[in-house]
Amino acid sequence: MVSVRYLLEKRRGFGGGRGSRGGSSSSGSSSGGRAPSRGGGGGSSGTGSTSRTGQPGRSISPYNNGGGAPRTIPAGTAFAGRQFGGLPRSQIYSGYGYGGGYGGFARGAALGGVAGFGFGYVGGLGFPFGMWPLYYGPRYYGDDEYGPHSNSSRPGGPLAASSFSPPGSAAGAPPQYMIYGDADSIDNATLALSEDCQAFTVVPLTHVQDDGAYPEGTNTTLLPALDPSNVLAYYRASSFALYSFFDDRQVDPNATVNYTEPISTQPYLFSASERDAAFQQCVNETLADALPIEDGYVETSGALRVQSSAASSPLLLMPLLLILSLYSSVFQLA
Repeated sequence: MVSVRYLLEKRRGFGGGRGSRGGSSSSGSSSGGRAPSRGGGGGSSGTGSTSRTGQPGRSISPYNNGGGAPRTIPAGTAFAGRQFGGLPRSQIYSGYGYGGGYGGFARGAALGGVAGFGFGYVGGLGFPFGMWPLYYGPRYYGDDEYGPHSNSSRPGGPLAASSFSPPGSAAGAPPQYMIYGDADSIDNATLALSEDCQAFTVVPLTHVQDDGAYPEGTNTTLLPALDPSNVLAYYRASSFALYSFFDDRQVDPNATVNYTEPISTQPYLFSASERDAAFQQCVNETLADALPIEDGYVETSGALRVQSSAASSPLLLMPLLLILSLYSSVFQLA
C-alpha cells in the first residue's frame, strides 16, 4: 500500500504538471476558475527590474515548475526585506510537521531550523513558494505574524477549510479528509480533486473565524476542527495542510504545542481498513500539481523574466538565426 507519508519521504517531484487549466482570480477572492493567477507586483509581464522587487502571491499559478531566482519584498510593504519564490514544485512536499518544507532557502543556519519534516519556527522566514505559512493561533511555532485567520492581505485570501471523501461515500457521512489553506487554494484544490480523483465534497469552502472556529451553524462532525494533530501532510512550505481521519494515526506530541484553538467536537475516525490507498495517492499527487505557487523567475543581463514564458523564446533565437543566415549567404556567394 502506498501512503502519503511514503511519498513524502521519497519527496518525489513533479515536472511541468499537467498543463494550464485556465481560469484566474485576484487575491482574496475566487473566480471559481482552475488556475488562480495575479498580475502586478513582481509580475508576469516578462521583464522587470534586476532589483527583484515584488510581493509574494503576485504571480502564482498551478501546474507550473516554480523555482528560479528568489526576489526581495520591497520597503514599505509587509515583510519588507524577506525573499519570496525560488523553490521548485518538486520540493512542494513539506512533511508531516508544521514548519517543514523550507529547504535551505529561508531557514538558514542562524535560525537553527531543520530543513526536513518540521516541527520548526516560521517567524522571520521568507516565502519560498510565495505563500504565507498557515496560522493556527498565537504562539504556534512563531506563526503570530501571519494572522489572524481572516487577514485579507494573505496571498490567496483569508484562511478556509473544506472536507471531502472518496467517490461513492454516503451523503451526510463524516469526511475522511479535509484541507486547510488560503481561500483561492482551497477553491482550486477542491475543483482539482473533484475532477482528477472524483472526490466527494462533504463541506465546501468555509472561512475560518479569527478565534479558529467556523461560522455559527457549521456542522463540526462534517467539517472537523483545525486540530493540527490530525494533519497528514503539509505542502508548499507549510502554507497548506491535508488532514485525514483514520484510527491508525500516530499523533506527534509536538503537533499541539501551544495550540489553543477550540476543539468542540472530536472528529469521527474511520478504520484504517477503510482507507482507499489509490484515492489517497491521487489526492497527494493532485495537490502537489494543482496548488498555486510562485512562477519561476530567472535573472538575465538586463531584466528579470518569467521562466515559463514561451513568448520570449523566438526573440532569444533571432540573433542566432541572423548569424546563420549571414553565413549561409557567404557560402552561397563563394
